[in-house]
Amino acid sequence: MKHRKLICLWFVFLFVFAPGTLFAADKLIADYGGHAGFQSAVWVAKDFKIFDKYGIDAEVIMITGSARSVAALLGGSTQFATGSATGPLAAAAKGSDIKILAASYNKFPYAFVVKPDIRTPKDLRGKKINILNYGGSNDLALQLALKEWGMKLADAQIIVGGDAPTRMGSLMSGRTDATILSPPHLTIAVKAGYRVLADMGDMSANFPQSTLNVKGSYMRDNRDLVKRFVRAYAEAIHAIKTQRDRTIKVFANRMRIDDAETVKTTY
Repeated sequence: MKHRKLICLWFVFLFVFAPGTLFAADKLIADYGGHAGFQSAVWVAKDFKIFDKYGIDAEVIMITGSARSVAALLGGSTQFATGSATGPLAAAAKGSDIKILAASYNKFPYAFVVKPDIRTPKDLRGKKINILNYGGSNDLALQLALKEWGMKLADAQIIVGGDAPTRMGSLMSGRTDATILSPPHLTIAVKAGYRVLADMGDMSANFPQSTLNVKGSYMRDNRDLVKRFVRAYAEAIHAIKTQRDRTIKVFANRMRIDDAETVKTTY
């Protein structure tokens, strides 16, 4: 009888206190678009060990640009992708097997940052405007902003200039006149004396900026895993909104920024 009790207690211990020894976590790769605050859900879920809670061993990698993110997803290099809805919508319109599961942000989290001598949108005529790439959220945000200002793309010189640090560097070096940025790079540029011509979050345009995407076939074949990933993603968003100090520490580490004010502004 004593032996039976010991065996029962041992199984209780294994199931309750050491689940990881019995069930291996599901391994997968998920991407994130960068280190801006609105791109933080995936790497916060990783750093807060929220994925672990849901039995997911997630490798998170950075892929800039929604088009590249979608290409990696459809090619099987990743299992979950995040980014602007421009990429998955364009792919779906062409018949690709891609699904949008969720969206964490429904406004453009950008500001139009310009040289100090540019005072109004009309001053952008003939100027060099730097964006991440064509067909992405930067491009769409630019087109909608110009439309709201009564301007056309042909009124300015549009340049594809890479990720946010590269575009900020180009602006500060004088190679371009304007770009689209979000915190923390927006905060850094403003501190350096560059002007915010417009906060795009205040404009009339609404658009799912941060979406969570998956292949339809993967979702059908791994329904339970996909549900757990979405729960972890949602919990990460809740944690970002409710655990300020802890989130700020993760922001500072991921963004590699020592300036407390910049990190707090990003948050």
